[in-house]
Amino acid sequence: MPEYIHTLLATLGGQPQVVTFTLDLLLQRGFPISEVIVVHPEASDERLQHSVACLNAEFVGDYYGYYLVHGQPLRCRLRSYLLELDETPLQDIVDDLSAKGTLDTVHRLIRDLKQQHRRIHLSLTGGRRLMSLMAISAAYLNFDHFDHIWHIYTPSALRPLVNEGKVMHVPSEAGVSLIEAPFVPWGAYFPGLSETVDTAQDMRHYQTARMDAEERARCIQVVEHATPRQREVLKAFAGGLNPQQVAQKLGIELKTVHSHKTVLLELCRNAWNKNSNEPLDYRFLQKAFANYFTHDE
Repeated sequence: MPEYIHTLLATLGGQPQVVTFTLDLLLQRGFPISEVIVVHPEASDERLQHSVACLNAEFVGDYYGYYLVHGQPLRCRLRSYLLELDETPLQDIVDDLSAKGTLDTVHRLIRDLKQQHRRIHLSLTGGRRLMSLMAISAAYLNFDHFDHIWHIYTPSALRPLVNEGKVMHVPSEAGVSLIEAPFVPWGAYFPGLSETVDTAQDMRHYQTARMDAEERARCIQVVEHATPRQREVLKAFAGGLNPQQVAQKLGIELKTVHSHKTVLLELCRNAWNKNSNEPLDYRFLQKAFANYFTHDE
């Protein structure tokens, strides 16, 4: 088994203390963080330059001086990771194009970290809100069940005292706390994803194709187990007809339509692994097979 490195990945703006607050609380929880990566636009404004300087002062020679292990500073490396578009650093996120660059930058970073056996702790409190949203999107695509998304809560009375890095550490009684955000790690359900997928858009296209293929396989399973007459009924439902309209179209009794529908829904329940208590009706057939017959017949 590979040894995993625990990485704190944090979006950064004008409040550098949220990074150290988060790191301190994660270490207190027993997470062995040994690397901190802060993601931000190019540090061209004074507030962001100040934030970077405050953090650099906390990490000297790849050691985090505030946290001691057996009397020695914790070995923990800090590095910055700039947002970019077409290999050009972004000054800010101001339009659709820079938002896309932000998403692709964070996607590539997280993808590369996961390929290097990282357990990632994503902190979303700092920086532009849009940067945090892009980071969440990238996390959904790349994270697995061992990664975490965190938000940090700072009591309103404390905020003026620590604003813009005036205070980089607070005692536990100060009331600062970590909130873990639940999420579905979609990337974990797509093992073997090609390493050549370089952008978040490529990843989404890949996943959509995989899901389409899985849905089509389920449809094929149902069709192959249905009788010729049941397939006719299924095709009529897939065309958007209700049971009465199916009976009229095929010239059969309504009760016969219901009989075929019952069998088809049971086949679907097996193909889609639906719980026996979950209600299904003809609308499920309409939705699940809406595009199937247009490709096949």
